[in-house]
Amino acid sequence: MLMKMLIIVAREFMLEELEKLLRDNDITAYTIVKNATGKGKAGQVRETIFAETNMLILAVLSSDQVHKALNALKTVLTARTEAAHGQPIPLKVFCSPCEELL
Repeated sequence: MLMKMLIIVAREFMLEELEKLLRDNDITAYTIVKNATGKGKAGQVRETIFAETNMLILAVLSSDQVHKALNALKTVLTARTEAAHGQPIPLKVFCSPCEELL
């Protein structure tokens, strides 16, 4: 069965909201990588005392689970976009084919 790797990149302050979204969509197995830094559309993220860092959530899912999670993530993004008044939202979602090797 071909699985997909869902990769969610977001600011760490969104972790609780995103974990609830995953649970609410029956996604119970995932990995969280905290303190990710880099630069993207929402600006540069550096690990400093006052800056918020990014995190990655990695989940290997079936195609059906990906579509369900993506629809829920779109709802979150829409709500945050409306509240942000044109500011970039620090949330990106990627997906790629995934094959378990071991």
